[in-house]
Amino acid sequence: MHTPKPTKEQQLLFKLLKGAPPTSLEGIDTAKLFDLFRRHRLFPLAPELLPLLEEGERERWKKAIYTRTIRSMHHIAVLSQLTKALEKAGIEAIPIKGPVLSQHLYGNIGARHFSDLDVLVRGVESQQVIKIVEKLGFSLKFPRPGISARQWKYYTRHKKHFGLYNGEQGVMLELHTSIENHVVLKPDDVSLFLKETEMVEVGGTSFRCMNKAYTFLYLTLHGGVHQYRRLFWLRDVAEALEQWEIDHRNVLAISQKMRIEHILGVSLLLSKAFFNTEIPPAYSDYLERNRKLLQKLTHSSVRMITGPEFPDMKGKIGRHIFMLRLKSSLRHKYRVISEIAHRLTIGKLME
Repeated sequence: MHTPKPTKEQQLLFKLLKGAPPTSLEGIDTAKLFDLFRRHRLFPLAPELLPLLEEGERERWKKAIYTRTIRSMHHIAVLSQLTKALEKAGIEAIPIKGPVLSQHLYGNIGARHFSDLDVLVRGVESQQVIKIVEKLGFSLKFPRPGISARQWKYYTRHKKHFGLYNGEQGVMLELHTSIENHVVLKPDDVSLFLKETEMVEVGGTSFRCMNKAYTFLYLTLHGGVHQYRRLFWLRDVAEALEQWEIDHRNVLAISQKMRIEHILGVSLLLSKAFFNTEIPPAYSDYLERNRKLLQKLTHSSVRMITGPEFPDMKGKIGRHIFMLRLKSSLRHKYRVISEIAHRLTIGKLME
């Protein structure tokens, strides 16, 4: 499948990601560039462009940066209230991504923009935790309210997260009962991600989260499954490679045990391609042994990154092929095909 040539706006963005800020915006459609930053949630990198923008356009970009930073600060206050309420009810709550990752990885909650809160809850019935959250002003958005018990059972068998929205606070919350992606990750492996946790202080509140090694592996898993359709996921991977001291031999061994090493490999190659990130030597032998397969998977992801924000039919087919190639076992391929079959029904339950 042909990889489309990047637009001038994409080329400028990609150079910026590699640490080469532009000196001119001549020939650049700044409206299209703005949409690229919005799609990939990369406005924390936009200040370098401000001096090159026309005055009216510059104000639009400043507003986008400012409002997203303020929203991040607002989200941490809501998250603090939420986790305290859950812990009071005896429910362990672990924020994933969002403002805690911003602080943990960048040392600044404004350095990473996000649109919602993601919280993992363990060892609790989904209906129980939803009722607790609803008392805080949230209402269920997906699956849609009012579905039958049979439909609820079907949904929870295939999806491990629920969406709730607080209209007064303007906050969308995704409650995860597992970090399991049942297509690529076995349920027994989920507990490994939470085997070792650490505390991160954000805005005067301490939050429990996965340790650096497992956070890094989770970032590659989450972004890799989505083929880094939004580049801020890949930015997180690149930042973790550069800033965190991690035993990468151990990370590779864990990924191989879980059989998600190819998602990790693609993440490493994409991080190097888009951010000039150095790949730790611990991965050299693995990358060389699997070079041909990883090249195919990487090219498929590049097509997703440079393609439309919401994949067309060709993009969706490409993603299914990508998923099929991740593992050679017939069981995995059956899971991928089954997921395609279930997606339409799940979509109807989320509307």
